[in-house]
Amino acid sequence: MVSVYQVYQSLKALLNKEQSGFITPQVFNNFAQMAQMNIYNEMFTELTLAKKLLRQGFDSGRDKSPRKLILEDLSMYLRSTILENVGFNIGLGSDTNAVNFLKPSDLSRIVSVEIGDGLQTLESRVACELIYDADDVSRIVGSNLSSPTDDFPVALVAGDRIEVIPSGNQSVILTYYAKPTSFNSSGVADENPPMYAFRVFNQESFFDGLNSRDFMLPSHYLNEIVMEMAKLIGLRLKDADVVAFSTKEETSE
Repeated sequence: MVSVYQVYQSLKALLNKEQSGFITPQVFNNFAQMAQMNIYNEMFTELTLAKKLLRQGFDSGRDKSPRKLILEDLSMYLRSTILENVGFNIGLGSDTNAVNFLKPSDLSRIVSVEIGDGLQTLESRVACELIYDADDVSRIVGSNLSSPTDDFPVALVAGDRIEVIPSGNQSVILTYYAKPTSFNSSGVADENPPMYAFRVFNQESFFDGLNSRDFMLPSHYLNEIVMEMAKLIGLRLKDADVVAFSTKEETSE
């Protein structure tokens, strides 16, 4: 994880170096989650680029493979859960009754949807074909050749839920990437965003490690999150020098 204390102290040193004033904990906390999400989304962009390198034969392979390194970082957010069945209704993509499952509140990107009760072996689970367009599902359901079956199920991802066809499937296992949140002082995942907490004693502010929340990022992303926050705060302060410096540092990596 990336220490929120280290990021805050690094930002203070950077802004002081650029003579841009003092960053308050309140301002820091306002941008912490936004900066973390920017870094998180950039991982997927880098994964796409790494896949292109692999196809072009430029991947270093083994422990130096860019694709392997990004997947290793993203594994921090990988989750698997049994979805909550919210009953039957007329399917969005069909005129048949379909069983619906609520998406997890922390869902970011779906990896797979499989039929099963969670206790079955991986070999006995059946993967659903993921569909994101209701019209496509209507065509599939209405086809005599491609109509969904228990052996070839379809999952329509729409709104706050996932609709599985055929409706005989009562439970599914969702594997997905979760949105990054934070770690508390014990290193346990917390649903709150990263936060620098402080307490005041004799009119001086002191870091409150117990109530602070560290970034849910691998530790080697310390410099990236510092530069990302510097860029966001520089934009807020309308300080072109801070934005230019942070952007230059990001580009040079």
